[in-house]
Amino acid sequence: MSHLIQVPLRPLIMVLTVSFSVLIFPLQAEVQLEIVAKFRNAETELEIVTVVDSEVEASRSKAALLGITRPWRSSITFRREEWFLLIDLWSKAVKAQSDPWIIIGSMKETETSDASLLTISAGPGIKFAISSPGKGLVTYVLPKDDLARFAGTLYRVKEFFSR
Repeated sequence: MSHLIQVPLRPLIMVLTVSFSVLIFPLQAEVQLEIVAKFRNAETELEIVTVVDSEVEASRSKAALLGITRPWRSSITFRREEWFLLIDLWSKAVKAQSDPWIIIGSMKETETSDASLLTISAGPGIKFAISSPGKGLVTYVLPKDDLARFAGTLYRVKEFFSR
């Protein structure tokens, strides 16, 4: 008797599984995130993430995030042109390293009501500071040993925007 019950349930279970998958798949396909790189320094973490939003027009579908976590997470979003400005600030900071910290420049987030400000400083490494109106200030100091890997990450994201 259990065999008679299992046979009709199998097709029903398959139909329900496929139906559920079809409903869930579009939700998963809307936004794709990829963690390009993570940098850790003591209790602080810096992440670079790329984002593709298939629900937005093609020219606006790609973005990148630079996020700092300690003790809370704060991030700033970049479009293609802004990413190129970040690379310019980075290049200036690498050339200007010294013992005392020197502010190289800053960038304000666009297209959001809670615009964060990223300030980059050069010193015995590169300092990233994100100031968010809602969350406050978080900082991350990238040591000299990580400069080459970070530069590679910047250019990987530049290629992402070029595809």
